[in-house]
Amino acid sequence: MDKFRINIISVPIIIFAIIIGSSMVDTNATATFVMNVYLFIAKYFGAFIQITCLIFLLGILYFAFSKTGNIKFGGKDAKPELSTWAYWTIALCAGIGTGIMFWGPIEPIYFAYKVPQGVNLAPGSAGAIQFAMNKSFMHWAFTPYALYTLCGISIAYAVYNMKMPNTVSSGMTLFYGEKFLKSKWKDVVDVVALTAICSGLAGGLGNGLIQLGSGIEMIFGIPSGPVVWIAVALTITTIYTISSISGLHKGIKFLSEKNAWIFIAFLFIVIIAGPTKYIIDLTVQSFVHYVNDFFEASVFLSPGNTDMWPEWWDTFYLADWLSFSPLIGLFLARISYGRTIREFILINLIAPALFAVVWFGTFGGFTLDLQASGTFDMMNYINTAGFDGVMLKVAEFLPLGNIIQPLIILTVMLSYVTMADSMTSSISIMSLKDSRVKEAPIAIKVFWGVLMGALAVIFVTAGGIDGVKTLLAISGLPVLLVMIMLFAGILKRLVINKNYSIDEVVSSKEICLKEEQC
Repeated sequence: MDKFRINIISVPIIIFAIIIGSSMVDTNATATFVMNVYLFIAKYFGAFIQITCLIFLLGILYFAFSKTGNIKFGGKDAKPELSTWAYWTIALCAGIGTGIMFWGPIEPIYFAYKVPQGVNLAPGSAGAIQFAMNKSFMHWAFTPYALYTLCGISIAYAVYNMKMPNTVSSGMTLFYGEKFLKSKWKDVVDVVALTAICSGLAGGLGNGLIQLGSGIEMIFGIPSGPVVWIAVALTITTIYTISSISGLHKGIKFLSEKNAWIFIAFLFIVIIAGPTKYIIDLTVQSFVHYVNDFFEASVFLSPGNTDMWPEWWDTFYLADWLSFSPLIGLFLARISYGRTIREFILINLIAPALFAVVWFGTFGGFTLDLQASGTFDMMNYINTAGFDGVMLKVAEFLPLGNIIQPLIILTVMLSYVTMADSMTSSISIMSLKDSRVKEAPIAIKVFWGVLMGALAVIFVTAGGIDGVKTLLAISGLPVLLVMIMLFAGILKRLVINKNYSIDEVVSSKEICLKEEQC
């Protein structure tokens, strides 16, 4: 036990024990209390959260195309450990792979026909559809990946160029210097990050159990419930624990590449079999509109209205992404040795964000066309059956839908496995006193893998999953404060003071020569 940071590990476990216990005593009271805390944060800090995240995105884009982008993690002689393709697939699947499978066909049509107060657009109109696409891109494309990238840059530079440990708190040394790691605030930062990601993993997996249970019932007729949830949880937990044990270059790399290829296959099927011209036109026009109205799409507060749309959508999403960002950033930093900051941003932000744009344009366009053409009333289906079965319902209108539906279930499961795999690996390293290792011991990986799976089942069966999801959003505010300091550290050390060695900088000509493109 002397190898582990018990003070760090114990905090999220105690918090979850309290939530589980209170949920078993009074589920509604627990969920209501947690929800009220979140609503207070969303009401009074929503504008701060949205504007700060916008500044982060603009700052990251500046880093990419300024001289700061030439800095290489590990020095200019460092060589990447992964191919660019493997690097990108891991970034894509570790970030939002689970979410796009669920929300891709839902958000565009739901926002287009459930227009929030204060938006003077007729439901289903061209303007409403454009609003819906802008919101979908804002929720799932550039902003979330900018948050992940911000944390990744600061941690990767601290680890590879300043020789700091593999922890989130190491990123703070760009602003405060090495003395920060000797202060009590080091543990505070790591506790905040660890608690947030544990909430995300347990809540995300619990939500996935419900989705997968509904899908199994829809396809195979097996009633969704505790037995199915436990069986699915055991399967997922076993796979991602084994994969995490096998290490970065085997399990995580293998799963991410297969997951990415399935995503691409789904895209081609929908584009070719669906309303091809409408999908292409909608995606291109929506992206141009999103860029043109970028600031308006990124900050939506709807003052004076009572439907609380911004609080439950834009602010909630940002709080969610913020909570995941430190540990995803830590994971991205682990796989970024030998990459320049510019490469890091292009592959971990720009490329997956553009993929998300294509994904939501494709699946959103398909469901919108089903509705507008009268082929199927998707909005009525959503209003009566809920969100869980939408992707499976979409498959019914594709060629070989009976084959595609089980593949969707498999892909959703694989997506959760990939995300949990990368996060379990990062959590395990942060749990060690000697966090400079590349891989954590098998025992700690098994511990976190089994714990997250068990918590997900308990939350689902105890009815406390909504409370956990809201707890994740609550943790977004303290994480945001940490990220402000990470952002300030990059600005201070790498942009303003230029406090780095010439041996860390790679010129464009050197990159060109190394890649034999000149």
